[in-house]
Amino acid sequence: MATLMLHGVALAAEAVPASPPRMAMGLIVKLKDAKPASVVRLKASAVPSDGAPRQRQRMADAARRKRVSFLVSRETAFGATVIHPGYPISLSQAKAEAERMRADPDVEWVVVNEIVRKQAVYIPAGPLPSTASQSWLQPISVTTQPGFANIAPAWAKLTDGRTLTPVVVAILDTGILADPALSGRYMAGYDFIYSAVLANDGDGIDPDATDRGDGITTQDISSYPGVFDGTSDGCSNVASGNSWHGLEIAGVLGGNLDGMAGVLAPMRGETSSAVILPVRVSGKCGAEVSSIIEGMLWSANVPYQGAPSTTVNPHPAARVINLSFGGEGVCSLANSPHDAGWLYANTIATLKSQGVLVVASAGNGDDTVGYAAASLPANCAGVLAATGLDMRGYKAGYANLTSQGIAVAAGDLKSDRSFADDGIVTTGYDDTVSTPFFGMRTVAGTSFAAPQAAGVAAMMLAVNPSLSVDQLIQGIESSARPHVTSANLAGVLSIDQPQGVCSSTNTSHCYCTTATCGAGILDAAQAVDWAIAQQGLGTFTAPATFYTSPNVYFAPPRSVATTSSGGGGGGGSMGWPELLGLVGLTALAARQRCHANPTRPQPIPAP
Repeated sequence: MATLMLHGVALAAEAVPASPPRMAMGLIVKLKDAKPASVVRLKASAVPSDGAPRQRQRMADAARRKRVSFLVSRETAFGATVIHPGYPISLSQAKAEAERMRADPDVEWVVVNEIVRKQAVYIPAGPLPSTASQSWLQPISVTTQPGFANIAPAWAKLTDGRTLTPVVVAILDTGILADPALSGRYMAGYDFIYSAVLANDGDGIDPDATDRGDGITTQDISSYPGVFDGTSDGCSNVASGNSWHGLEIAGVLGGNLDGMAGVLAPMRGETSSAVILPVRVSGKCGAEVSSIIEGMLWSANVPYQGAPSTTVNPHPAARVINLSFGGEGVCSLANSPHDAGWLYANTIATLKSQGVLVVASAGNGDDTVGYAAASLPANCAGVLAATGLDMRGYKAGYANLTSQGIAVAAGDLKSDRSFADDGIVTTGYDDTVSTPFFGMRTVAGTSFAAPQAAGVAAMMLAVNPSLSVDQLIQGIESSARPHVTSANLAGVLSIDQPQGVCSSTNTSHCYCTTATCGAGILDAAQAVDWAIAQQGLGTFTAPATFYTSPNVYFAPPRSVATTSSGGGGGGGSMGWPELLGLVGLTALAARQRCHANPTRPQPIPAP
């Protein structure tokens, strides 16, 4: 088997910040409406009937009665309002304030606006191998790498002259950077971080999804002691570097130039190869639930109170949303009192009605040992949860268990780098040196399982756009390969051996079952085959409210030369080496490209 070998450069490691306390950016509050009918069915587009000025006065009166102080008040989806003091507060304080506000006779419901974290595992300092491999893209091997998603064989099915439908994949994350390895892959996105301090861009919400960095500096700690104080009333007071997490996720999904390949690498159109709709929801401290909810709705062109005007930044509606963030809680439409799980459930139900699939990371436990249940919103009905495996198909030690969704290789690099796992090689940016540069880096975490699954869903929609959300989930789960049940794999070291069968009391490195890691191991080629077989049987029709535009997102060339498989009759086929040639991926020397401005990432120009 030929192997794609990429020479890379190691990115300097950042200091490991102390685990900050769980935080919230105030509350999401819905006041009672004068028209009772408005509360019968919760709608994202709901607008209070008494108008904004009266709403502000009523909110101030209710907060005063319940001793809840706030300086910021802004409209948000479902006819609600976000209120907060201008900086993060402890989750415990926010919960106490929510309880008081719920008791006010003029309040219909209250949800804590928690700040949730990205699901990437910290990897310590250490150079990439001299020949770093994107092995996770390779075809599977049942003897050495059964945990891979079998992505390369799916590429051949998309590039055999088949007519494909444009598909938009939204990435809700820290934003994006202009890495040449992702040149032409972005559509014009949006920044939903409302706090200028946390957004690190000086202006809060705006139509610029560029990642301005999420690290906490000594200047932050000095200038904003009420925010970055490391106690129960602020974010961490330990300086930390920027994660550039959104760039890493984008590379897994859409990397396609200069030696960096992603799941949708062969998707190149005649006029544009844009495939990613970047939605910035996370800055310093993490992502607010309210920003995630609004980013989800905006991605799908679902109208809501306080939404950016479509005349400012129209975009094609996403059919797939990747969310590599998660918090604690249970997702249900029946949650009482209403909480983040209830709000997510309503949002996801709205997106499902529009044919939009949400793919979410199952979560990383405490980054060493996984938890017994998936994070929120990966545990919501109608969401495709993605948990993590190592390349051998065992559950990654850090990965949370999940009874729904799918499992996929997401790396299992331990803090001492003792496991013989390649991890996930993706795009990265090193701003810790005097001349910052883009380069490839190794990552791990269920954060990087999600974009693999999201990319497979996009492939399925490209060949069969009539698939509904339920059908997408059914197709991915039913086409999955069975979980690994034996340790008799070639090259497995004793330290890599799983510690028994996964269970609620065994959540570390273990053997998966369908009850603990989802339906099976993601298989891109089999999922695309399933979608092709369902042509003419789909149920989704785009609503009239969907934005339409010319084909400026992904659409591969209509014909590609094939090579004979050399065995028997049948049509031509492409092997792994030919697939690499298809997307222009060859062995490359280490790449170090200076940033245009070493001190500040540049905005991404709209396509």
